Amino acid sequence: MWPFSKKQTETAPVEAKTKELMASDASSNWRQRVAAGMSGTNYTGDTLHQIALDFGYPDQLSFQNFWNMYRRFGIAKNVVELKVDTGWMSPPKVEGSEQFNKDLEKVIESQNLWLRTKGLDTRQRVGRYAGMFMRVRDGKKPDQPIAGKLSGTASLVQMIPLYESQLEVVSTEQDPMADDFGLPTMYQFRGAAEGNRNKDDLSSFNIHPDRIVIAAEDADNGGIYGISALEAPYNSLMDLRKIIGAGGEGFYKNASKDVVFNLKEGASAKGNEALLDKFNEQYDDFVHNRARRAMWTPGMEAKTLDSSLANPKEYLFNALYDVAAAEKTPATIIIGQQTGRLASGEDSRSFLSTVGSRQENFQTELVMNHINWMIKFGILPFSEYTVEWDDLLASSDKEKLDNAKEMSTINKEQFGAGKGTVFESEEIREAAGFETEPDDDLGEELDEEIEDEIPEED
Repeated sequence: MWPFSKKQTETAPVEAKTKELMASDASSNWRQRVAAGMSGTNYTGDTLHQIALDFGYPDQLSFQNFWNMYRRFGIAKNVVELKVDTGWMSPPKVEGSEQFNKDLEKVIESQNLWLRTKGLDTRQRVGRYAGMFMRVRDGKKPDQPIAGKLSGTASLVQMIPLYESQLEVVSTEQDPMADDFGLPTMYQFRGAAEGNRNKDDLSSFNIHPDRIVIAAEDADNGGIYGISALEAPYNSLMDLRKIIGAGGEGFYKNASKDVVFNLKEGASAKGNEALLDKFNEQYDDFVHNRARRAMWTPGMEAKTLDSSLANPKEYLFNALYDVAAAEKTPATIIIGQQTGRLASGEDSRSFLSTVGSRQENFQTELVMNHINWMIKFGILPFSEYTVEWDDLLASSDKEKLDNAKEMSTINKEQFGAGKGTVFESEEIREAAGFETEPDDDLGEELDEEIEDEIPEED
């Protein structure tokens, strides 16, 4: 009897074809993975080139990469700090209840609150996150949670902003039913890590999340991991550093002049072998001893090698524009007058608008996180409060006066043409930044008071 039924016989070719297609797909996926691996994990869009290897870019970026770039390259430092410095040019205005305002002012003065918060803002832009270590007087070790309410502003001992490298995540909540699912349940302070300015501090201890206020820009998923401000422009920052370094090295080498010695006609290298060996020793000494200004060259003619350096301006600006695009900041703002011109008014207003938006969003959230923490643990009394920032796009005194002058000029031209004025005097005063004139009713009341004080004639 035939071992297979009719149905099995009919489906066998179909199953075989399916297996063949699956094997083909698996092979294709394998080839793609190999190509992607050769190309670099971060550069899987181009499977025909080893982008990271060809261009010398790191395949994976760590905090150490960001830290070294930030500390050793001026443009990278400006990428990190420019928006922070501009956004914190003036502190926020926080208003709540009367007692809340008094206690907050104490914290601002005793802990230098805004400077510490600005420092935290800077640190979180270098790495993926940063944390403010809130040291309090509660009689417990840092790895224990804060229990209950603390006793007011005197309980806050110190606020210490820490880089990602100094505040390592030890464990996270793995229970998907927990309120803090995916969030750290313990941090570790590492005194010897990059970013610690006290090199004598080699301490290491755990810190409970109750004692940490996290700052993480672009952490829009509710976690603590954001994106470093240096990640997107990192490759172009490397290119800028190469171009600048190559220019300096090339100039130095051209200035030092390489020398080639040619045997004169009729001189024999073989016949003067011992002399040439002695000459090589003397030349090495000459090169390393800059106090010597001359040397003897037996049977040789000295010739300097000259080379011309290509102008790298086009390549430098290509990299700079990519950095500007990644940071969403005009290139003229990032490097100022080095481009040969100041930033235009449009560039400045665009940048200030971006910083203003950052103030209203991230910086406000950063301030509120600290204040809410202090309210939660009894440093500050409970109160509803508001956070406001100065308008970065507000006109300067000179701009206000220029606007008022322009309005006056328009009025003058309209009057000269036999037409009525366009702007009232109160509008012009307001545009110039002055208070408007007293209203007519008040003037009439003052006139009546003066008349009442004048004695009537008999």
